[in-house]
Amino acid sequence: MTAGWLHEIFRSVQGEGIYTGVMQVFVRFSGCGLACSYCDTEASKERSESCTFRMPGGEVELENPVGPEAAATLTLSLAAMPGTHSISITGGEPLEQPEFLGEFLTLMRRGGLPIYLETNGLDTASLEDVLPLVDIISLDIKLPSLCGGDNIFPAYRETLNIAIDKDIFCKIVVPGGTDMDEFGEAVRLIAEIDAGIPLVIQPATPVGAAFPPDPQTLLDMAAMAAPLLAEVRIIPCLLYTYPSPRD
Repeated sequence: MTAGWLHEIFRSVQGEGIYTGVMQVFVRFSGCGLACSYCDTEASKERSESCTFRMPGGEVELENPVGPEAAATLTLSLAAMPGTHSISITGGEPLEQPEFLGEFLTLMRRGGLPIYLETNGLDTASLEDVLPLVDIISLDIKLPSLCGGDNIFPAYRETLNIAIDKDIFCKIVVPGGTDMDEFGEAVRLIAEIDAGIPLVIQPATPVGAAFPPDPQTLLDMAAMAAPLLAEVRIIPCLLYTYPSPRD
């Protein structure tokens, strides 16, 4: 079996997207090839020597890379706690480790909970491979000027077409100074594929040099998107997705 690089496994409240407020078990992958200016999980961008498993009463450090069976056993032990809605696969970028991800998700299906994949969706081949194992997709659409400058919108068109039959919503993280024309291009791309896909406008977390837009800018973004999409939400981001201390 293929071992994978993880950053942490923990149980907490989802703080982003249309599932904000539900209790999830988070499996955060290590490693991400993008360089988003507003990243609020910098520690998970590079592969680390260990993975932190946060459980009731303490923490355990696991040596990376972690085998899929070991990762699944630990994850399912948290998922069995009452009130858990789903398993959140996040990062970093999970699709950068497709073989491990596929093996891990196959084991996770035994738990019976929905699998929630948070991804930038740019590796369309990897996404297509794991799609049968995923129930919910939080597609984090990156605006090119904020994440390296390359024109990545064509890849998103392909990604949306691949994942259209899943429970999918799009999220665009917007720091202060976001290019409104670029934001509008992303909205039009979503609408071209399916105007029924929900869009979440997520103000950037104030970490490092990033800061959220002013309220009027957020309202202007929503007004731009509303004529094109059936469901547009502005959901302020929690500072962190953190472990629940009393579980």
